[in-house]
Amino acid sequence: MRKIITLIITLLAVLSIQAQSFVFLFQGEDLADGETVIIPAEEDLFGDLSCETSSLAMRLLRGNTASVTATLEITYNTLNATTLQWCMGGNCQVFETSLTKRFTMGLSEQVQFDAIGIQSEGYLTAKLRVTVGIESHQVNIMFVNGDVDGIKPLSQRTNEARAVYDLHGRRVEGRLPAGMYIVAEGDSIRKETIK
Repeated sequence: MRKIITLIITLLAVLSIQAQSFVFLFQGEDLADGETVIIPAEEDLFGDLSCETSSLAMRLLRGNTASVTATLEITYNTLNATTLQWCMGGNCQVFETSLTKRFTMGLSEQVQFDAIGIQSEGYLTAKLRVTVGIESHQVNIMFVNGDVDGIKPLSQRTNEARAVYDLHGRRVEGRLPAGMYIVAEGDSIRKETIK
């Protein structure tokens, strides 16, 4: 009996070690599965407003290459961008609401998703689901242009008590220094200034 219990514990330990084969990173920090990154609109080289996930990437934790299936789905969009473009897996594609790609990645892969030529205030939310083998993880992306007061509820946030982000989309915890923050609380999102 003792040998069987030891075997089961060893098997569970091996499975837990191999459980996670990749992570999402935002600005060099690991993201939890299902976490949201918030990216404000900025002027691009041509003076147009755009949002881009230039600091979002995924990294393999095991192995040097992996077969990847990735799906990017727009869940809400009021930005009225002239182009939505997704560059991942070696090529860029323009799309409207969803797109699935299959590719082989090396140790890390940049996730470049752009909303170019933003022509209105508002926001865009998207879900990026990536599967490597049988393992799947999701990151939520939110592009914001203008005041975030009045943003409609996000289904991803209804089960979280309170999350605070700086204007670069990084989650902030503890005592907040003076500045402007985006606060997701319950089913609402608002801008908050700390003096």
